[in-house]
Amino acid sequence: MHNAKTNDGRGEMTSIDLDSQEPVLQCKYGENGHQTPAALYGGGSDDPLALDRFQVVQGTAPSYNNLCDLDRLLQTATHVAAGFDVNSGGVPAIAIACKHGNPCGAGVDDTAMIASMLALEGDLRAVFGGLVLLNRKVDEDIANVLMTHKMEEGGRRLLDGIVAPGFTDRARELLQRKGDKCRLLANPALEELNRGSLDSARRFRYVRGGFLAQPNYTFVPDLDSDDVERNGEADDAVREDMLLAWAIGSTSNSNTVTLVNGGMLIGNGVGQQDRVGGCKLAVMRARDAGHDTNRSVAYSDSFFPFVDGPGELVAAGVKAILATSGSIRDDEVRRFCRDNGVVLYMYPDSLGRGFFGH
Repeated sequence: MHNAKTNDGRGEMTSIDLDSQEPVLQCKYGENGHQTPAALYGGGSDDPLALDRFQVVQGTAPSYNNLCDLDRLLQTATHVAAGFDVNSGGVPAIAIACKHGNPCGAGVDDTAMIASMLALEGDLRAVFGGLVLLNRKVDEDIANVLMTHKMEEGGRRLLDGIVAPGFTDRARELLQRKGDKCRLLANPALEELNRGSLDSARRFRYVRGGFLAQPNYTFVPDLDSDDVERNGEADDAVREDMLLAWAIGSTSNSNTVTLVNGGMLIGNGVGQQDRVGGCKLAVMRARDAGHDTNRSVAYSDSFFPFVDGPGELVAAGVKAILATSGSIRDDEVRRFCRDNGVVLYMYPDSLGRGFFGH
């Protein structure tokens, strides 16, 4: 008997016997070809963004890895929406590209077409073979962007899947891939993302002989709150870039340092064991993708233990940083940023540290 735990829709876990349950969706295999059988179990949740609420409207069934990436995409997209809803009173068009569980491209704009372009341009190589999520319906124009933007003439971008509230018939024709390998997943609830869309159910993680449980990450910074210490003042455009960088960085594998410029993710330094390494990786990835890091905005998912991290960001031309406070060297970091003309916003590490996906 294979026992597991499942969410009952109220954030509580109930025991199930997998051998007696019918899967909601059968995957061809798990993370690797030899890991069979693999399937999505669940159902019964009243969450409109539960994975079983996504309908395959074209293409083969999503793989195990597709579903893992979709879960992570939802975590990021809902935080982007909540951040803008709390701070701006509205939710922009959002496009996020995901590869191996972390955003490799993201864009926000008034229009889904521009947001899609920004998401692709974040890292044109990394998005290859990835999964893209939008909170707007995909029409012919957006489909053309996803397939051909910044491609050589006559070339088509290879994507593993696209997730959106819906697709027009013409968009589906344009997005069809040989062998039906580009999965199109639709869920109208994506069009209604806001601060109430965050997943508040506890998160569980299998460990040998049992599982770990913790509250979900539902913190959303209010940049006007008294909890936020402001060393300089950010204009509206910088604040929006701070929010996008926070939503991406706080839902990427920690330690993470994230660079955003003009509503576009340009470098995501994820999964680093030291913070200065995260800064270096974010800058390297941005430049390797062809971006100018001058006047970009940085987010760090926890405080800077030394000034070496901000030093790397300042040397790269970063103009504003959003991070947490809690280091014994906070004063040194504040002074360093002030002396170098960098705007620094900090909220307490105990309130909103963004560690995720250890």
